[in-house]
Amino acid sequence: MSNDRDEQIRRRAYEIWEALGRPEGGQQQHWAEAEAEILGEESQGTGSVPEGAEELDPDGAPKRG
Repeated sequence: MSNDRDEQIRRRAYEIWEALGRPEGGQQQHWAEAEAEILGEESQGTGSVPEGAEELDPDGAPKRG
């Protein structure tokens, strides 16, 4: 995991903790939730075709098969 991604996760985990009223404990849960959010956002840009969208060939024509 990159340092930049760790920093994003750390900041998001802190935001989650603050939003919950700064409770005692729960650091691992907040980190896991933040990590899932950040990785989920990253995976949306992986080039996968959204459900219902048509995948195209490099020339722009619809793929067949």
